[in-house]
Order: sequence, then structure tokens, then C-alpha cells
Amino acid sequence: MKNLSRLLVHFLIIALLCAVQPLSTVRAESSPALPARPVRTGQQALPAKSQAAAGQLQTNGTVETFDCQTAADVVAADCLALVSFYYATDGPNWTNQANWLLSTTVEDWYGVSVLNQRVVGLDLEENALSGTLPLDLAGLQGLRTLDLSKNALSGIIPPEIGGLSALNYLDLSLNQLAGAIPTSLGNLTGLQHLDLYGNQLEGTIPIELGLLTQLTYLDLNWNLLTGSIPEQLGTLSALETLHLSYNKLSGNIPPSLGSLTNLTMLTMTGNQLSGAIPPQLGNLKKAYALFLNNNQLSGPIPASFGGLTAMMYLHMDHNQLSGSIPPELGSLSNLRYLELQNNQLSGSLPASLGSLSQLTKMYLDWNQFSGSIPSQFGNLTQLGYLRLNNNELTGPIPYQLGQLTRLVQLYLGDNYLTGPIPVALGNLSSLLFFSLRGNQLSSSIPTELGNLIKLRHLDLSRNQLTGNVPASFTNLVQLCEPGDPTFPCSAGYELNLGYNRLNVPAPEPPASFLAVKDPHWYETQQKQTYIPNAAGGVLFSYDGSTQISVPAGAAGKDFYLEYTPMPGPGFPTEDLDYAGISFDLSAYDLVNNPITAFALPLTVRIAYDEGALGGIEESNLTLYYWNAVDLSWEDAISSCPGGAYTRDTEQNWLSLPVCHLSEFALLGKGYNWLYLPLLLR
Repeated sequence: MKNLSRLLVHFLIIALLCAVQPLSTVRAESSPALPARPVRTGQQALPAKSQAAAGQLQTNGTVETFDCQTAADVVAADCLALVSFYYATDGPNWTNQANWLLSTTVEDWYGVSVLNQRVVGLDLEENALSGTLPLDLAGLQGLRTLDLSKNALSGIIPPEIGGLSALNYLDLSLNQLAGAIPTSLGNLTGLQHLDLYGNQLEGTIPIELGLLTQLTYLDLNWNLLTGSIPEQLGTLSALETLHLSYNKLSGNIPPSLGSLTNLTMLTMTGNQLSGAIPPQLGNLKKAYALFLNNNQLSGPIPASFGGLTAMMYLHMDHNQLSGSIPPELGSLSNLRYLELQNNQLSGSLPASLGSLSQLTKMYLDWNQFSGSIPSQFGNLTQLGYLRLNNNELTGPIPYQLGQLTRLVQLYLGDNYLTGPIPVALGNLSSLLFFSLRGNQLSSSIPTELGNLIKLRHLDLSRNQLTGNVPASFTNLVQLCEPGDPTFPCSAGYELNLGYNRLNVPAPEPPASFLAVKDPHWYETQQKQTYIPNAAGGVLFSYDGSTQISVPAGAAGKDFYLEYTPMPGPGFPTEDLDYAGISFDLSAYDLVNNPITAFALPLTVRIAYDEGALGGIEESNLTLYYWNAVDLSWEDAISSCPGGAYTRDTEQNWLSLPVCHLSEFALLGKGYNWLYLPLLLR
């Protein structure tokens, strides 16, 4: 039906063109001017007043007409402005142009509202408008509502729109408008709603917008605006919503915004704002959403934010905030989202946050928090997402976290947490993503983790977990498999048990399961071998890369030799490049006393992957050990007097004598590309 209507409109327009002779264009005497058009050759012009009333326009050499004298319900000025607007915005190709230039009752035209012979509303949202806004819009002096959002309009916002003194609603969002925001918009003192979201507007925010004292909604999101936020916006006492996100705004947040006591939503995400967060924002008692994230804000979180009792969404992540979390935030009883990740916050986590009974998301990751995880966090029974990873937290994982049965995501990795994994975490039946990686957790993996049958991601790597992988893991059939191209698995989610002290090989039934879900899990497990003094012995790493041969009498006593693979060097390597193999060697006698030096050298043989060498020449490949006294990497050959390397570059291995145990890493100096001959570069 829509296509049929469009065909009928085009048919009627063609009929009108055939019935009416082309007219010359002469400026109207008493109506807003239309652009002057040339008279077609051989045609006679009508008198100026008659031509203007006819409301004709010439496009592509063809005169299109609508006789505005026949408009029964609006003044000629409004009719002319609409006709001009129709052609300037490619009216014939609108999605819906029902009755435009056809009906003599203008209010029947799609999107037009009329009151007392004046056009009071023009609502053409998402209607495939293109082209530029004509200056003739200024003729609609009775216009109260103008909504042209979600179209493809380009060019500038005509300053003449600032003359529409009756306007109280202006929405030009989601177009392709460019240039500056006209300062003349400050003349629209009755404006209550201004939405310029999603354009390409440039320049600064006009201070004249501070004159719009009736404004309740202001959205400038997703433009190219620069400069600082005008402090004059703090005079908009009626404002309820202020969106300034995703521009290029810089400078400080004006403390004057704390005067906007009717504000319910304030967003400034994705700018270049700097300096401290003004404590005055704590006066926004009605605000339920505050987005200050992805800026360059520094300094502390104001304690005054504890007074934002209506707050539901508090986002200050991805800044440079420092100091501790104010305990006062525990008073925000309506808070749903608390996002403070990727800052420089420190200190302990306030136990008062455990009072946020409505909280569903708490992201505190990638900061410098220390101390223990408060057991009070177990009271957050509405919580679906908890991220505390990449901090400096210590102590055990509180068993009370097992009460958070709505958790979908639990990330506690890359801290210094100790002790066993609480059995109670097996109660988290909604969990999809679970990471404890990079801590110092010990003991065996609880069988109860096999109850988490919805898991797609489980990372227990880089801990000190011991014993067998539980047979109950065979219940975790939803865990992602390597190489799965579907989301979420394609985003790197997996089962990862690497870099622990788990028993190898795994018994059945988990062995076959692990071969599918984490086929390389065993290659990075710590290996311990008993070495009798009288006979010596050999330790092979599980991945086959490293062999340590111990001669008889090397330590003068029986001992245990421990090989602990590492994901990378534990200390900075400065100008040395890493070649993919790093491990720690330790030895203990039968009463657990450490052995660090040997009377006879141990022989370390390493098979390396040539593809992991990068720019390191094989002849420069060196096994280094960490000198804990000098805090430096030393060539491991220096640990034994008169030692020398044996190399086989065809078979990709090297060996050397070692007389001192420590952390080791295969390193080398890469090519200096700057000084290589141009031909080689």
C-alpha cells in the first residue's frame, strides 16, 4: 500500500505539471521569500503576488506547484514554508508523504499539526528526509514542535531557527548535520526539549544555551564538540536530563552543574574531561544516573556522593581517580550499577558496600585495592556481576560469596588471594563466567564446582592447586572448547587449568573430558621428581621442552627436584627478548629444607620452538637465571666455573651445566633493525 500511495502521488504531480503552465519566480511581497527561480524560455511570468501564493518551485528545470491560495486551514506564509521544506528535503522520496501538496487541508499532510491557522507541529521522524534545512522554516512562526530526527539531513542548522519564538520542542537528532550549534538557539526561551544527538556538530557549546531556563531535556551526545562545558549550563534550573557524552570536550566539570537540583540523568562519557570531580555534584539528590566514565578525571571520589540516595547507575570507570572508595557510598540504597574499574583507586574495600541490597553489578577491577574481600559482600544477593580482578587483594575468598546465587560473572583473578577455593562457591548455579586465575590459591579443586553446569568459562590457572581434577568436571559440558568460532567462545572464553600443581595424568573419567576442553592443561603443571643421591636421576617437564639431568652425589643427599613452569619471566628483562620458555627450579631434602647449590653441576637441556624466537638469533639464545641478590638476570652458564653451551640449531636445542637453582628464562638480544643494512630491512 505504501508503494501504491507513492505511485499515486507521483501520478497526481505529473498531472498537475501537465495542467499548469510553468511560472517565473518573483519574491513574495508579504510572505517569507522563496529562492528566486529563472523563467523558462518562452513562458510568461505571473504577477509576483499570484506566483508566491501558488507556492511553486523549479527543480531540475521543471516547475512544481501547489497553490497555497487554496490552503483552507493555514496562512500563506506557513504553506509556503512547508512547500519549500518539502522540496529542500527531497519530499517526493520520503517514506511517507501522504497528502503533501495534494490536499488543500494542510493538517491532512503527514506529520503536520495545525491550530488557529498556524502550523504548530512538524513531526517527520524517521521518514527518509535528505538535503538541507531551508531558511524558510523561519516562516513557521507558530511552530511549537519540530521533530526531524532519524533522517539523513545534512548541512548546517540554520540560525533562523532561533526566530521560532513559539518553539518548545526541537529534535534534530540522528542526522548528518554539521557546523556549529547556532547561538541564536538561546533566543528560544520557551524551549523545553532540545535534542541534537548523533550528528557531526563542531565547535564549542554556546554559552547562550544557558538562557533556556525552561529546558528540561538537553542532548548533545555523539557529536564533535570541543572546548569546555560552559558553566552557564548551571543556570538551567528546570533541567532534568543532560547528555554531553562522546564528544571531544575538555577541561574541568563545572561545579555549577551541582545547582541543577532537578537533574535526574547526567552523562559525560567518552570525552577528555580532566581535573577533580566537583563535590557539588553530590547536591543532585534527584539524579538516578551519573556517567562520568572514559575521561581523564583525577583525584578522589567525593564523599558527598553518599547523599545521592536516588542514584541507580553510577559510572566513573576508565579515569585516573585515586584514593579510597568513600564508605558513604554504602548509603546508596537504590544503587544497581557501581562501575569504578580501570582507575588508580587504592585502600581497602569498604564493608559498607555490602549494604547495597539492590546492587546487580559491581565492577572494581583494574585498580590497586588491597586487604581482604569483605565477607559482607555475601549480602549482595541481587548481584549478577562481580569483578574484583587485577588488584592487590589478599587473604582467603569469603565463603559467604556462595550466597550470591544470581551471579552470572565472578572475576577474582590476578590478586594475591590465598587458601582453598571455598566449597560454597559450588552453589553459584547461575554462573557463566568464573575466573580465579593468578592468585596463590592452594589445596584441591572442590568437587562442588562440578555443580556449575552453566559455565562457559572457568579459569583456575596460575595458582598452587593440587590433587586430581575432580571427576565432577565432566558435568561442565557447556564450557567452551578451543577453536569454537561461536560467541562467547570466540572471545577467548575457555577452560584453563594451567600453571598449577595438579596430578598428571588425570584419571578417568575427567581425562577424556579434559582432552577436549583443555587439551594442554597438563603441559604446564609443576613436576616433582625424587632424586636418590647414590644414583642421581632425570626430570622431564610435562611438555617435553626441558630435561634436567642430576648426576650421582650432586647434592650429597637424597632430595626432591621441582620444576615449575611459568607463563613468562617474573621480572623485567630490560633489553632482552623472551623466547617462550620460563620456569623455576627448586630442590628440597627429605625434611623439606631447601637446597640451592650443588657440588656437581646439573645439566639443563632445552628444546625450543624456533617460531617463538622472534628477532633472536639462535646463536645468541641464552638461558638466564634471576640473581636475587643483585636483582638482575645473569647468564646461567656463569653459575658453574668453566661451563659452556652445547647447541644444535638444526634440532633446535641447547644444553648447559647449572650449579645454582633459581628462576630461569630463555632470552636473547633481538635484531637491531635500525642499524641493519637497508637491503636486509
